Amino acid sequence: MSRMAKYAQIIWPQPTDDDVLARNHAVETLTTSLSKLTTREAVEAAAAIAASFGGAELGTNLSQEAEKAISDRSAAFVLNGNEQQAVICLAVAARVLVQEATIDGNGWSPADALAASLWSALTFQDQHEHPKMEELRKDLIEACRARVRHVAHTARQRQEVPDVGTLTIPENDAAGSRANSAYRKATAPVIKALKENQDLDREELDFLWWVLGEYSGLLAGSLSDRKPYCRAIASGLEGATLLRRLPGDGFRHAVLRRVDVTERVSLKALVEALGAEREELGKSLEGQWAVQLPAVFPLVATLASSEIASTCALELDARDWGARALLEASIIAMERRTAGAA
Repeated sequence: MSRMAKYAQIIWPQPTDDDVLARNHAVETLTTSLSKLTTREAVEAAAAIAASFGGAELGTNLSQEAEKAISDRSAAFVLNGNEQQAVICLAVAARVLVQEATIDGNGWSPADALAASLWSALTFQDQHEHPKMEELRKDLIEACRARVRHVAHTARQRQEVPDVGTLTIPENDAAGSRANSAYRKATAPVIKALKENQDLDREELDFLWWVLGEYSGLLAGSLSDRKPYCRAIASGLEGATLLRRLPGDGFRHAVLRRVDVTERVSLKALVEALGAEREELGKSLEGQWAVQLPAVFPLVATLASSEIASTCALELDARDWGARALLEASIIAMERRTAGAA
């Protein structure tokens, strides 16, 4: 299957089979490289890839990776003056990874971090002026959205608790440790399944009590007393801290169930509408690592610093701003829980 056939015309008006095959190889190489990142590195890579759609530089590490991957089959390739090729190959590689990487564990692998971060970043951008680049951007958005939704569901499925395995005690083991070692080996799968299920049960209970309470620890008061924009964003930011997995549609609906549809406003107009409430919302975000990645966290970065972190002209209503707060804060929460695990 050709990864680049659909997008090769962005690079060449009439690409040859050899051109496409060479870039397919680069995409495969970059897909492997992206899969080996830690989750924190995946978030950073997503920020760089998304920003590059707007003309920003990729950064040294990704640029070098892309140049090496492309020049492996195209010896004459030089990155200087051909940066767009690197962006295209990286974007296609990211799409391949989020579509094909296995979903397992707690739903926070490098592919999951990349998908959530690219979804956040690319959906808060103006359209690309090049039709084919815009098509690539939209294809990547859809792939990332689909993975996040699938991961949010799959990672919450309860584990089947197996029967305790047979106790096998090798004859050559030290007498004092034989029984203990055998017991641990026989019960390990059972304990693992019970702990994972307990974690998901705890998430549901904590989240349900928070939803029913209608109280915001972030604002130190009732959510119902706040205006829609503040209520929506506070709900998104706080709700994310209670989740053990990426948020699915049901969690988003629960977070925003008391938020009315409002006038659509830009990020700049949102800050103006929040007024003094911006400081309340941003206080807990100050100094967060995410503030340094405004491409992925435009709302969080803006709330934390009061500086408008994006020039995107996109306008959203209160519910959509709340959904964005939930997504951005969930990425931060997942990264905090796993501490940048690979």
